[in-house]
Amino acid sequence: MTIGTVELPEGEPPHPALLLQARPAAVASDSAVVLDTGDPRAVAAYERAFYEAFAAIRPDGLLRKLWIWDDEAGRLRSPVPYEDQIVYADRGNDGSVRRGLAVNIGGRMQQAATFGFVLPLEEPGSTEMLTFFADGDHELAHLIAFWGRCCRDLQSRGIVTGYGTAARRPLPVYRRFGAQIVERAEIDGEIRFLLRFDLRKTWFVRRTGEG
Repeated sequence: MTIGTVELPEGEPPHPALLLQARPAAVASDSAVVLDTGDPRAVAAYERAFYEAFAAIRPDGLLRKLWIWDDEAGRLRSPVPYEDQIVYADRGNDGSVRRGLAVNIGGRMQQAATFGFVLPLEEPGSTEMLTFFADGDHELAHLIAFWGRCCRDLQSRGIVTGYGTAARRPLPVYRRFGAQIVERAEIDGEIRFLLRFDLRKTWFVRRTGEG
């Protein structure tokens, strides 16, 4: 397998440090678009959609500590620098960001450390899942398709395992995306879970009776 200009033994996922050298996979018309984090306008559109996706639930407590909130501008971002992220954005027909997913491939800073978790990002092919959201369009089929496209692109970069945190409420949904609970912590009276995703399994576990 080749990551950027670095040749690796066949079947061996790359170390996270090599992922920054990887060229983006070819993006087909139905693929998730990798956001140009060097474009201020693109970043602003993504951060506004990220904010709107969570503003409706009026989050407080730990969620306010996890990300950087700019309530005045209506923008939200991860504390991990953009140069260490791959950000995917799915846009609607009007060009607005409808769904987003971001991962931490630098590993120099871990978002999950806010909750006291230490991620094994030294594992070859591992990354930290920073965000996964939908703004406006919450159609399940669209969200599943977006997740699958992002996972396939990450696999093309040699990323096969994702670690992320979740509260109790969305846990059942993440479990249906194949998440496994690695660790559990109670912080300031709130429960947080550290999850592990096998990104090679892009299927979604449906409840009995779902089409």
